[in-house]
Amino acid sequence: MNDNINADDSRTQRRRDPGGAQTAAWKQTLDDMDAIAEQRRDDGWEVVTIMAAHTDTVSRDMGEDDTFGLIHVVPNNYVDQFTNVFDSDEFTEYLAYGSAIDGFMYVVTELLDAETDRSILIASRYDMARADGMIKSAEDEGALYTHVKTIDGTILGSFRHEEYAPLVSRPKS
Repeated sequence: MNDNINADDSRTQRRRDPGGAQTAAWKQTLDDMDAIAEQRRDDGWEVVTIMAAHTDTVSRDMGEDDTFGLIHVVPNNYVDQFTNVFDSDEFTEYLAYGSAIDGFMYVVTELLDAETDRSILIASRYDMARADGMIKSAEDEGALYTHVKTIDGTILGSFRHEEYAPLVSRPKS
């Protein structure tokens, strides 16, 4: 056992998900994304669904180039789907659907191009215990950003949220 890792660390225990609540919450998030996508498609929309492999909460002082916000890392198999649809000038609205479980936010962020009936749904999970710096950066800026990037760090697209409270609401633990 590594001496640097404390087996009693509450964050470590929370990540292990002994009761299965986080696994169930992630499954529900994916089910919600599928249901939203199905409804949009039934209404005639073009829909892209993406499952973030990892989501970071990045503050201004963490980034090399002053980039902050929710950074969704997406596997390469989602790159073409996203880049073929996303245009930051056309996707101007968003909705957020989610819940807080054990200090983690489980969120489906829906980026919308209402003019041409297009939607990009991103399922993600992030640790609110690590979000204070990001929230402070958003408060200072008056906006929060969603960035979609590849595993190698290439930014595929960014979205500015003028109203960001639904993405950073504190979990009720």
